[in-house]
Amino acid sequence: MRVLVVEDNPTQSTFARISLQRRGLDVNCASTLDEAMSYLRRDAIDVVLLDLSLPDSNGIETFYKIRQIASGVPTVVFTGLDDQDIAIEALKNGAQDYLIKGLAGDDSVYRCLQYAIERNKVEVALRKSERRLRIILEHSYDAFASMDNQFNITDWNNQAEKTFGIKRTEALGRSLAIIAPHHLRKQYAREVDEFFKASEGKIQRYTTELIAQHRDGHEFPIEIVVFRIYEDDSYMYCAFARDITERKHVAEELERRVQERTAELTHSNEELRQFAKIASHDLQEPLRAVQGFANLLQESTKGKLDQDSIEFIDYILDGTQRMQQLIQSVLVHSNIATRDETVEDIETDCNAIIEEVLDNLDATIKECHAKLEVDNLPTVAVERAQLIQLFQNIISNALKYRDKAAPQIFITAEKSVNEWLFSIRDNGIGIDPKYADKIFDMFARLHGKTKYSGTGMGLAICKKIVNSHGGKIWVESEVGQGCIFLFTLPAGKMKESGNGK
Repeated sequence: MRVLVVEDNPTQSTFARISLQRRGLDVNCASTLDEAMSYLRRDAIDVVLLDLSLPDSNGIETFYKIRQIASGVPTVVFTGLDDQDIAIEALKNGAQDYLIKGLAGDDSVYRCLQYAIERNKVEVALRKSERRLRIILEHSYDAFASMDNQFNITDWNNQAEKTFGIKRTEALGRSLAIIAPHHLRKQYAREVDEFFKASEGKIQRYTTELIAQHRDGHEFPIEIVVFRIYEDDSYMYCAFARDITERKHVAEELERRVQERTAELTHSNEELRQFAKIASHDLQEPLRAVQGFANLLQESTKGKLDQDSIEFIDYILDGTQRMQQLIQSVLVHSNIATRDETVEDIETDCNAIIEEVLDNLDATIKECHAKLEVDNLPTVAVERAQLIQLFQNIISNALKYRDKAAPQIFITAEKSVNEWLFSIRDNGIGIDPKYADKIFDMFARLHGKTKYSGTGMGLAICKKIVNSHGGKIWVESEVGQGCIFLFTLPAGKMKESGNGK
């Protein structure tokens, strides 16, 4: 540690030098202000021990001149001037300490020099940190204000000036309420006060959106974050605010476009439903005519046609029947609408639905000796008719696409937040995982109609029922390993009821 002792008295200068050198310090001595300033310009000095009474300078001016040339070097005043006013002035203007000759011993002087260097390092670091913070705040995209415990403004950055049109000099000392329109100030003050009264801890944060007012009178929306910081037995506040006018405009425009698009899709879907109804009616009329005449032809020519002609008529009747099934499936698919959240929730007991589905499929179940295990199932917010279609389509597929062994079907449900996850597992022929998505498409068939009958619409209808209630449906399977159909449905509000099978 290098010390510059500025002392015009040779004896005192020598005593100070010897005392400090004994403690391991590197000491330089100057007897005049001129000599001291030369040292400071030329050499790196860690601390100055300064007498105020010199041949070429006297009193507090000596301190000011040293500080002027070496403001970053800590200075300890060591003088015979026992003047309280001078001491206070020196300490206010950067002196690390003020020692009186004859009252401060060698150890005290040494400790003061050490403390002076350490304090100076802390102060320099603090000043650097404050400068960095000031640069950050002044170049921030957000308006910033700090306030005392009465919400009077103590700091106001450049962006605050731009955002609210109020200069820093005008804002300082005024209430933060100046950023709000007069008719909203009491309401905002009450909301902030109520929030912080209910909050505890050394730092609390309040975030909200509110209407602000520019100095020119126009109002605009802002997002504001207010921090309350407990410090020195009192509170201070900091606020960051951002003009969100553009964000609001973008959000409003996006909402407008979404509403327009929703209206267009609703209209388009309604047109498609109407088209499906009309098309199904128009298609079924000639189809019924073909079927009717084919039946008449079959009856009137019984025993008169050869085998090929009989088969041709059977093909016509089979084709018309499959066409009718296909038209009905398309009509069912088109009539499944997205669940309306504004309508009172529907409560349907899945246990009762499964009983009805099993009754519908009773003949097939007995024919193939199928075994079903059904857990106690929940109540869900889905219409009864749609639930019957959903479960019946999947269970009938499990019966249809069976392997050589008798079908085994397991039905379970698990609660997940506000929905139920259903699982229907079978031991059938399974499917290749690459077709796991394709099977839910309209008219999708992985097998020829001669081997397995159907329209290819069953799982497409299941998917639309599930999706229309905000759920998901998928399948996990491997060829020869059976299938697990999984789907989610919104939970009902009633308690689960019914008995498992």
